[in-house]
Amino acid sequence: MGLPPSVAEDGVVKYQVIHQPGGSLDWADLLVLETWRQRLQQRGWLGQYPDGVSYGNVSQRYAQGGLVITATQVAHRSELTGTDYVLVTDYDSQTHTITVIGSTCASSEAPTHWGIYQLDPRIQVIFHIHCETLWNQLLQQPQIPRTPPEVPYGTQAMAQAMRRLYPVGCDPFQRNCLVMAGHQDGIFSFGRTAIEAGQVLFALAGVDHARLIP
Repeated sequence: MGLPPSVAEDGVVKYQVIHQPGGSLDWADLLVLETWRQRLQQRGWLGQYPDGVSYGNVSQRYAQGGLVITATQVAHRSELTGTDYVLVTDYDSQTHTITVIGSTCASSEAPTHWGIYQLDPRIQVIFHIHCETLWNQLLQQPQIPRTPPEVPYGTQAMAQAMRRLYPVGCDPFQRNCLVMAGHQDGIFSFGRTAIEAGQVLFALAGVDHARLIP
């Protein structure tokens, strides 16, 4: 059954959610993603604001379909376990409803992640960080894709805006980092691997990433 919106990782969940029973995720499949999540968290790109609102999330494409994404209210934790990740098996853009396995809610940005994965089947990993300094820098760089300032996070409109940024026929990996002009400090990156998604962020931030491993 559908549940009403509730408080979530990036603020307020704006989608409806259907919970379905299912088995737990294989932690071995999440180790690389969690390693990168910790790197982002250590830089303060994932965390929690003084008012208690968490920000930032990571996900990877699920081999059997859908995506695995961090759950609500976990971005500030230094280490996560398998129960802190959620399998999203479907997103209905017409009703703005996601279907998840288990009782935990996915990040409020789950629909946006879903929309990005639809751009290209080669996209395997997505990072959503918050960094005020980098956000302001990217807004001054016209070559960096950005969503319209009037489009709020976690909405159907945001998922649609992602598709407009990367029209059919373009190579999304030529511009695999984008800034959310209407979401304070919000930045997305994606890649065929976690290292590809992470390297573009570290490079744009001027951080030495030569020793980063997949």
